[in-house]
Amino acid sequence: MLPNQRLKQCLPLKFKNGAQVRQFSKPCVSCGEMLQANDMYGIARLVENHIAIAAKARCPKCETEFGVCCIIDDEKKVRRLILPQFAFNLYLRNLPLQAAEIEAAAAPKEIDISPVQPSPAPVVAKTPANIQRAVEVIGSYQEKPIPAWVVVDGQQLNFDRVSPDARVAAGEFLLDGCFVYRG
Repeated sequence: MLPNQRLKQCLPLKFKNGAQVRQFSKPCVSCGEMLQANDMYGIARLVENHIAIAAKARCPKCETEFGVCCIIDDEKKVRRLILPQFAFNLYLRNLPLQAAEIEAAAAPKEIDISPVQPSPAPVVAKTPANIQRAVEVIGSYQEKPIPAWVVVDGQQLNFDRVSPDARVAAGEFLLDGCFVYRG
């Protein structure tokens, strides 16, 4: 099963006709604020000549959380699906790798030639007195279950990413040596 991740990490996706979807946005259903792919957590898959998206969006302005289910065709027309987000997400995560995805993985990647920023000094992590893990598991990494959130010394932190090199920034918490959580 493929893991959920920020939608921004799933993009860009390229169709057989050469068209490419590099970004995805959707207005908040509550306040109308335009949400970007970085505000959505789920999966985007290239299935035949369509991109299928199933994600949860969280508005940074009003904190509203809502499901996003849609299909984008090779002419970049977006069609909304009337399906429960969790069901479509589960389907896409369990779907075997498609031929186009295998070809895309084998193709050479574009190299990002942005200036290298000096890495900040390592953050010294203090050992918390009390850690509570969520029962809800959002996936696994190296056969370790990933809790959706943790409560550390009374503060709830949501899963952000996997960091195999155990790097964390200020305000982040490292669990099990590789799972990064933020408030």
